[in-house]
Amino acid sequence: MKILLLIPPTDIERSYGKLKKFSNPQPSIGVAYIAAVLRKNGHDVQVMDAYVKGDSLSDIVNKIRQYAPDVIGLSVLTPSAEVVYEISKNIRTVFPNIKIVMGNIHASLFSNEILTKGYADFIIHREGELTMSELFRALESGGRLESVKGISFKKDGAIIDNPINPPIEDLDSLPFPAWDLFPMDKYSTDPRTEVRKGIVERQILATRGCPNQCTFCSSRTEKSLGSKYRMRNPKCVVDEMVYMNERFGDDVFGFTDLAFPLVRDHAIGFCNEIIKRGYAKKFKWFTECRVKPLDIELLTLMKKAGCVRVCFGIESGNDKILKVLKKNFTVDDVRNSVLMTRKAGIVVDGMLMIGLPDEVEEDINQTIDFAVKLKLRYAIFNIFVPYPGCELYDTLKSENKINYKNWSDFTSYPSYSGGMPVYVPDGLSKEKLMELQKKAMKKFYLRPGFILNEITNFKFNKIGHYIEGLK
Repeated sequence: MKILLLIPPTDIERSYGKLKKFSNPQPSIGVAYIAAVLRKNGHDVQVMDAYVKGDSLSDIVNKIRQYAPDVIGLSVLTPSAEVVYEISKNIRTVFPNIKIVMGNIHASLFSNEILTKGYADFIIHREGELTMSELFRALESGGRLESVKGISFKKDGAIIDNPINPPIEDLDSLPFPAWDLFPMDKYSTDPRTEVRKGIVERQILATRGCPNQCTFCSSRTEKSLGSKYRMRNPKCVVDEMVYMNERFGDDVFGFTDLAFPLVRDHAIGFCNEIIKRGYAKKFKWFTECRVKPLDIELLTLMKKAGCVRVCFGIESGNDKILKVLKKNFTVDDVRNSVLMTRKAGIVVDGMLMIGLPDEVEEDINQTIDFAVKLKLRYAIFNIFVPYPGCELYDTLKSENKINYKNWSDFTSYPSYSGGMPVYVPDGLSKEKLMELQKKAMKKFYLRPGFILNEITNFKFNKIGHYIEGLK
């Protein structure tokens, strides 16, 4: 079969506004894995990343006309849902015989609505590699769709929800992502965090799933990657890094795992594998990281193995709020982990949120001050967005506290994009919350110590970005 995997366009202005210079479009590693598996199974696969290329609806129609696929696969995330639906309606009008398959968390959560309105013929639940392979095998052979695990579809006016496929246990059995199908020259890295000027990191995964219980996260739900933590063999991960270096010249890698390093022995095995094979000085890598569990021995080994940066999901500088989020660590834990990481010689960044349930203005100011005092290299201050699929979405929706007109309103930077927060904690106004987001960004990025550090590291081109974007 001829299959077009389409990554929908996104309105950068709508999502980031004045902060668009700090956006860094990255290729979808999930789509890259699916493309690799489908191609391995004998299908003719192409990828169209309309997001990074800035393609219009007419560009998409022209691509479909030129390629003439049998099936179009669309990835649906909440902020881009309406865009995907509009694309689907146009495909139905111009190419009525093409089958439309939708996947990712939003499609899975709202499968009944999507199928009822005719936006898709099939919905893929959870991981897509094996489920899509089984679906296309059934379509080609005329097999029973009811036997394909992990899909929903409409038959005789009724919606059929087949049993969900279990998580993929043997991640090493998957082929390496099909990055050759992506327009790699179009992607960029966040100018605040690039390891070397102009070098775009290659995404890589060492694990899937997350056993943690964070109430704001939808990625770990059973409709997505799930809570079962699965690990690749460290040798397989390094094999992929070596392949990417030999095939594409990549030597900077960014781990996109939900929770790495989580299992200490696995992380040690990965680091030792890089060192043993002589790539510790050649490869540079970074990862998002949980505050716990970490220790100085592991961090020192990570540094020795080429780790140059970690980004902690700090979320808040207030223990009360951390309990609401079920983070299972304290402000003191954050402080200790940041100090340990810096002692190991690894640069530390942080992700924080404001506008969380039970949060008052004093709590937000505490978070801002905490981030500044930690002396993080860079920090992200998102306004909390209760995405469908997370525990807090269900709670706040039941209390009628989520307000939006369109799914595109679900953005973390309404202060800079002209939007409004979809949720505001009791006691705060939307205007005040956005004012506090701007205060956080200015206080962190426009302080003399930060600017001096940028000058010291010869990052003159970014200083103008901060001043222009944050004013």
